[in-house]
Amino acid sequence: MSRLMNKPLADKRSDLKQGQIDILELIYKYRFASRQLLAVSLGIKSGSSLHEKLGVLAKHGYIQKRLEPKLKLQGTPAAYYLTPKGLRFLQALPGHEYISEAVIRGSYRDGTVSQSFVNHILRVYALTNALKSFYPNLKIFMPRDMKQYPDFPDLLPDAFISLKVDNKSLRFFLDIIPDNLPSKPLFQRITKYAEFFEDGGWDEMSTVYPTLLFVGETGTTERRMRRIIKAALYKADLDEELTILTTTIPAVENISDEGKIWTSLDDPDELLALTDI
Repeated sequence: MSRLMNKPLADKRSDLKQGQIDILELIYKYRFASRQLLAVSLGIKSGSSLHEKLGVLAKHGYIQKRLEPKLKLQGTPAAYYLTPKGLRFLQALPGHEYISEAVIRGSYRDGTVSQSFVNHILRVYALTNALKSFYPNLKIFMPRDMKQYPDFPDLLPDAFISLKVDNKSLRFFLDIIPDNLPSKPLFQRITKYAEFFEDGGWDEMSTVYPTLLFVGETGTTERRMRRIIKAALYKADLDEELTILTTTIPAVENISDEGKIWTSLDDPDELLALTDI
């Protein structure tokens, strides 16, 4: 998705440089983004240049940022999101017809959705950045990307990632589980995934189910969600087993060496890398 910085856009109707359009596309993809996260995605330093680009985009009404004063004092970064004007600008570019009117209408809520929702998206963005830094050829699809295709469940994962290893594509559903998430939503997520696969929802994509990755906020969260996942799988009684791996947010944030940070439900003592699947 990212293009060379400052490459001129073929569409002469725009005064924006390609580097600014890259920023709009990233914010569209993730829905919310901080300056630091954008800098990592773009491979640049989070310095004055990016700050100025964001300022120009905000000045012209393509983006807005939200940051409550009390959160600023707590060190929470500003979250940028596209305005309807910014979305319509992207929609008018060649190859961007997938940006629907429903997405544009929904964007009017982005300034008022809960801060916990925004924080969750920023956390997903940060963790996918960390995984991509470790696996450079990793492809990341966010909910707005997935909605372009009919092969995903109605209840979308936080991210869908694809990793090519030895001419084989490994596919994963990735979900981040906060410590305060009640048991019921996680139980329902597992059962809905199971129903989706059992009903043939993935058959057009592949004969191999994607591996489900669950990232707990802490080790305590991981242990709790493993118990819930096992209970949900027992209830689902699948004909074909799902491969499910778990880890923690700190483990992803500090992924190194061989990337062995994941554990299976059956053997929590053996650490695995995504390439071990």
